[in-house]
Amino acid sequence: MEKLSRYIEILLVQHDYVIVPGLGGFIIQPQSATILSDRITPPLAGIAFNPLLNSNDGLLAYEISEREHISYRAAMEILESEVESILSRLQQGKRVDMGNIGSLQKNSNGNLIFSPAPRADFLPANLGMTEVKLWERRNTKTDERKKVTITLPSVSSFRYAAACALIFGMLLVSPRMADTKHNHYANLIPLEISSPLQSQAAVSKNASTSNLATTYNEKQNQDSLSSAKKENIEHSLNNQNNLYHVIAATFYTRNSAEKFCVQLHELKYTEAQVLSPAKNFKVAVRSFRRYQEAVEFMEQLRKSDALFDSAWVYCK
Repeated sequence: MEKLSRYIEILLVQHDYVIVPGLGGFIIQPQSATILSDRITPPLAGIAFNPLLNSNDGLLAYEISEREHISYRAAMEILESEVESILSRLQQGKRVDMGNIGSLQKNSNGNLIFSPAPRADFLPANLGMTEVKLWERRNTKTDERKKVTITLPSVSSFRYAAACALIFGMLLVSPRMADTKHNHYANLIPLEISSPLQSQAAVSKNASTSNLATTYNEKQNQDSLSSAKKENIEHSLNNQNNLYHVIAATFYTRNSAEKFCVQLHELKYTEAQVLSPAKNFKVAVRSFRRYQEAVEFMEQLRKSDALFDSAWVYCK
């Protein structure tokens, strides 16, 4: 039980969720900061549990096989044994402790209840996050309001000021008025007037240049359209082969997917390959051009080996 909890903690540090096949999924949920009466709590990452996420994605079993240095099949057997032990204890009404993650227990109605740990300090998002205490501030000094009186000048003072400003402005403007008699117009540059023949020639030259540019742009557009059509045709022809893939497992890293692909090659599945990722890396046991052939092979594969119980068909 402790080892399983430890493996789940390691995967939660690297991923947003971890699925325990047959039990449920542990999910990381961010929590915003809250302001209380005496303190401010920081934004933290909490852990939630969803019993509906119980399908095997291969991540936890592969982590066990890597840590314990055993095969994937042996890791699946250990995982199934741990899940059976947990379900048995829950059925007896006991509380199952999951280490730093939290605990599981069934209520009176038989529903599975998850109680998260007060704080998941092992998550990277919670490192260094502490509460801030609030202290009440009291003002001991009282500021007295001071009365300020503003005295405006009298109306006669405004009149004297306006008269002085008018006289001063006339003294500044009057010397410039005398200079208007000696204006010089010799520095004016005459405008050049072009003849009608020259303007018509320039217009015809511009029109011919614009026509040549338009013809060249249309030719370039036609060439680009033809090349785009060729690329679309080649892309559609290439995608017609091996459209349906029988997937054995899904991984978050290419290194993990390639290791599992090597194990399949050792089990005589020589056509196994790692598909180019859309969101994650899928390991295909075999690929087909028809959907019915892929479904028939998937059903035979599930019956042949327990390793492929969760195999499914992926259309690419």
